[in-house]
Amino acid sequence: MCGRFVQLPIRNADTLGFPQLVGDLMSIPESYNLAPTQRASVILDRGTGLQVTRLSWGLLPFWAKAKKLQGSTINARIETVATKPAFRSAFKKRRCLIPMAGYYEWSVNAEDGKKDPWFIHAARPLLAAGLWEDTSPLLEPDNLGTFTVITGDSSGVSADIHDRMPVWLTAGQADEWLAAEPDEAMAMLLASEPPAMEAYRVSRAVNTPRNNTDALLQAI
Repeated sequence: MCGRFVQLPIRNADTLGFPQLVGDLMSIPESYNLAPTQRASVILDRGTGLQVTRLSWGLLPFWAKAKKLQGSTINARIETVATKPAFRSAFKKRRCLIPMAGYYEWSVNAEDGKKDPWFIHAARPLLAAGLWEDTSPLLEPDNLGTFTVITGDSSGVSADIHDRMPVWLTAGQADEWLAAEPDEAMAMLLASEPPAMEAYRVSRAVNTPRNNTDALLQAI
């Protein structure tokens, strides 16, 4: 799964492939420990072209009766994203990309049995495939909606730490991903090739969401 990630301003958005979003991507708020239900910057299209919007992590479908559902909808498994009731409507027509500077996964320490966090990242900003929903009456009045991160089997260094990872797409696939028919969108997910990534262990301070400084990215 993906349960914490890092978002930082993207200062080379033009070379990344989003010249129309340079200002918005440079203005992404720094967050070194984004946790479920918190707001994150998401790239989507509401029918007027690509935009960057702040949404709450944990997708709430229109029929949700309780906010606590967010705890189980932070990730959508690629195997069931097109059919699971919480995600199938959004998968048809409300897809998004979530910029990440990296994300965290945990391994169990053999000495004390506690969980050690690892920071997994690439040389360039990452774009996770996701889904979004419009605002819900269960959330604050100023909330613009919710999102989930699509996950699949891990590969590369990630597989040494956890068996799941976000499904990665590229900026060049953005327009197609957002507008594709469901079968085409699934084909894109299945054909996803993760970039070369690195991982190193970081402080257990990551385990507490209120800890949110750049010190969390220091290797130990």
